[in-house]
Amino acid sequence: MMNIFTFLEEARIPFLDGFGIDGEAQSILFEAAFWSVAYLLYIQVFSRVLRHLFRKTPIYHRARERVGVFLGNGRDDAVLLTCLGVHHGGAALLMYYGMESGMPNLWRHGYLLETGFEIMDLISMLIKTYPYAKHDGMKDDIKVALFLHHIPGISLALLVMETGLYKNIHMQTIVLALLGGALVSCVCCVVLYAMSFETQMPLVALFFNINVGFFFFCRWWVYPRESLALLNDVHNDPELNGGILLKLLYAGGVLMSLFNIGVSIDLVPKCVRYIKRAFDGTTLIDTEPIPRSRDSVLYGKPGSRRSSVMMAVDAVNPAAGKGRRSSLATIMGLNAIDDVLRTEKETKDKRHSAPTPTLSGVLEEDDDLDEDDMAALNRTISSMSAGKKTS
Repeated sequence: MMNIFTFLEEARIPFLDGFGIDGEAQSILFEAAFWSVAYLLYIQVFSRVLRHLFRKTPIYHRARERVGVFLGNGRDDAVLLTCLGVHHGGAALLMYYGMESGMPNLWRHGYLLETGFEIMDLISMLIKTYPYAKHDGMKDDIKVALFLHHIPGISLALLVMETGLYKNIHMQTIVLALLGGALVSCVCCVVLYAMSFETQMPLVALFFNINVGFFFFCRWWVYPRESLALLNDVHNDPELNGGILLKLLYAGGVLMSLFNIGVSIDLVPKCVRYIKRAFDGTTLIDTEPIPRSRDSVLYGKPGSRRSSVMMAVDAVNPAAGKGRRSSLATIMGLNAIDDVLRTEKETKDKRHSAPTPTLSGVLEEDDDLDEDDMAALNRTISSMSAGKKTS
């Protein structure tokens, strides 16, 4: 029975025959396109499933109070990093199994699986779909870093496969180390989002620094050594030396080194802050303002679903121009607010064994309350109090 990998190896794009592109290149292009579409469907569906599942976990309210790695708010970042971690894990598993079993074609499929991700990620960046929509909160400097990260892998894919360089052990080790490092970082970051800075800070600091240490091992030990060995092999191959492949390898090495330097510059001060926080309990980890989460931005927009608090506000404080409030409307509005506050108390009682989150963190677990709702509620109660004094 033909499996998916056999199908991808034998796939062709007849339209490209007229452009002088041979069958092997057609197979590579088809597989990269196939994995790109697959990644688009995966990231759009799986991110929504994860967001729903995370609402039932400590990540939802703990990560909300932290700055994310890729996305501005930690809550959204945890979802994206989980998606990336699962995807990277699948590709790394294919590569590792291919290397261990002496089946370079499996390593090739793992590489093209990642190439498909990189292509679609750049397309998503251009057309502003998840995770690059405005409300997702992708950081601008991360966009630049990801561009530098993706270009080498995409530009080298066709030549690495056609020249047989994917069978080179140094090439295999380089890509697996980079991908493995990314996988470990994704897993560690998501675990850290689930941990408490108040009660688990020594363990948090240890975990974070182990993660950074593994990153440095992959990026500053394995990568440079294996890259030099790979370049030496290419130089010694008369069919590859002097061609465009060697130039692309050098260019890709420069871009990847810039990426490594940028990430390292960001990580080192964080390592220091985590260690200091573990000892003094007061050092700030995040030195920049924490952006609002995706859910808060979306549910705070005009025309979005009205939360119970906002419906209470509507009842008590209708829009100007609709006449004076009747006493019945005021009573109904106060009852609605009382219901909301009672719900808050019941919710807190149910979570008495969990770390105590903020008021907005408690009810926002069901996307029912955010900072805008609370501000509107406070303004309404204040205006009601002022109205009573003047009447």
